[in-house]
Amino acid sequence: MAPSTGAAQNSTGDSKIPPGTALATFPRARFTSARVFAWRWLAVGVILFLVALHQIFLSGILVHIAPAWRVPVEVAVYGVTGIVAAWLALTTLANALAHRERVESELRAAFAELEFNHRKLLALNELGKHVSDANHEETVLELAAQGAVELTDARASSVVTFDDTGNRLKLDMAWGLSDRYLRAMRVKIDQGVSAARCRECSKLKTPASSDCPLFVGLHDEARAEGIGSLICLPILREQERVGIIAAYFPTVEGPPEDHIRLLNILGGVIANALDSVRRRTRQVDTLHALDRASQNAQQLNDLAAQVLDIAASGWEAQSGGIFLYDPTTQTWMCRARRELGDDLADARFQLGLQLAQAARQTGAPVVQSSVAPNGHGLLSVVAAPFIIEDETFGAIFLASKRQRTFTDNHIELLATMAHQIALAIRNAQLYARVEQMALFEERYRLSREIHDGLAQTLSCLGLQAERLDGLIATGRNDATLRELAEMRQSIHAAYVDVREAIDGLRLSVNDPRAIAARLTEYVEEFARQSGIAARFSAEPNDATVAPEIGMQLLRIAQEALTNVRKHAHARSVLIALGVSATEIEMTITDDGRGLPDASQAGRAYHSHGLAIMRERAQSLGGVFTVATGPGQGTRIAVVIPTKKRS
Repeated sequence: MAPSTGAAQNSTGDSKIPPGTALATFPRARFTSARVFAWRWLAVGVILFLVALHQIFLSGILVHIAPAWRVPVEVAVYGVTGIVAAWLALTTLANALAHRERVESELRAAFAELEFNHRKLLALNELGKHVSDANHEETVLELAAQGAVELTDARASSVVTFDDTGNRLKLDMAWGLSDRYLRAMRVKIDQGVSAARCRECSKLKTPASSDCPLFVGLHDEARAEGIGSLICLPILREQERVGIIAAYFPTVEGPPEDHIRLLNILGGVIANALDSVRRRTRQVDTLHALDRASQNAQQLNDLAAQVLDIAASGWEAQSGGIFLYDPTTQTWMCRARRELGDDLADARFQLGLQLAQAARQTGAPVVQSSVAPNGHGLLSVVAAPFIIEDETFGAIFLASKRQRTFTDNHIELLATMAHQIALAIRNAQLYARVEQMALFEERYRLSREIHDGLAQTLSCLGLQAERLDGLIATGRNDATLRELAEMRQSIHAAYVDVREAIDGLRLSVNDPRAIAARLTEYVEEFARQSGIAARFSAEPNDATVAPEIGMQLLRIAQEALTNVRKHAHARSVLIALGVSATEIEMTITDDGRGLPDASQAGRAYHSHGLAIMRERAQSLGGVFTVATGPGQGTRIAVVIPTKKRS
């Protein structure tokens, strides 16, 4: 490969062609075949004329010369004439051949230069392909450092970025530097080099002996490394310099102009690739963040605000909104907004609503890459519809103050993002409906418990009060006292039932990790109020369950402990919770007298409590079992299947 500084010599070896000389600047050929062919006819006349003159000359001279000298003189004249003619002809031919050799040499140098540039452009094109295929910022920077060496005569290169936290230089990558130089450079940068000068530096080229921050303190190492100068290519992020690519060259003058042009092209390719990778990374991170947000049970408005913030940050949008459409009332509702103004008549809000309606009608993202300025300052906008099972029930609107933030190339990714948000919102809506249905069911169960428990107790108190009136009227004081004692016991039992009902209404387990803590608190409170030794254990100690499962387990434990207090005559009770990869098991074991038989008082209430616990377990797809016997205590077990958690 001919170097870019290569020279071509003429026949005398003293003419050099500067690199990059265009073919149009080469001198035009002075001798052409057409001109030579034309000269042939002129040569005939010239020769005949010269022969005639020669003959006239000889005739005029020979008559005055002695006959003995005429032949030598005639030979001398013919010889001189022939020599002059041959000399002139050969000189002309030699000049023509020299000019031809010079032109050929110039052409060879030009083609060598063209071939060199062609190979470099092919290498740049291949490098550009690898850069465009890169999925990580580190890969792009590595290719940049490698390309700076491969495309030019650079000895080495390095990638230095700016540490925003400490406003210092940070060495990210090096290519071609020796271990000695690299160690010295790392030590120097680790000691702290301010990034302020590199942020503002306008010099493209600087010698190794300068006060450049990349050379200060490394002059001896640079000389030993054979480094004479460097050229810096800025790394930009949205027109802000965030780092530099430094290419090191062996000469103080640096590379020739064609190499600088290649480096400038490389800088542009790297800047575009970095911007593309960063944007793609932000967008993928947005999808992951949206996926994580959709897995958490949240209120619809909270979820809408969260996913809007995630989407706006991922696309670097300044404004946005979540718009939902109610087909029943045919109205739109904005569930979350960001920089859309507080007034519904605000131009930004109206623009978002307009695009949301258009997205719902078309069933596809509506993108306006360049919006004409009209007072609201939004120059690039998009609305992507929420579609679930062919039903479009809303759209997300995003807007940027920079043009071409959103383009048609982003439609597929925007549709994916909108679909993820749609799933999250629909799940939140369904979760709200499930919560409402669960609330209705819970109210129904509590009404039955109050009806069969507290209501019956109050009814019995009413009957006792009537009997008490009769006893007082007849003056049966002993019977009256006994009736009053029974009423006090009934009132105390009713009070305990009411307290348990109130505590039950307060029970909640919104945090899956709180089930063990909530059961521990409730069991300890039960032990204080009832005087029964109650204990709770969990395996593992940090067992987690879904909130809806935790709520039902709390209710079952509450009902079971109520039965223990009222009917078991137990001294102790143990509640154990076990959570495995496939199931959740809770057991309540007491040392009481066991379940009463049909003839014993409280059997109906006890059976009613067991039925409620069984309903709760079966609502979760679980199994409810009771093991008991006279004087053997009671063991209640609830087993609920669960999916393995990753």
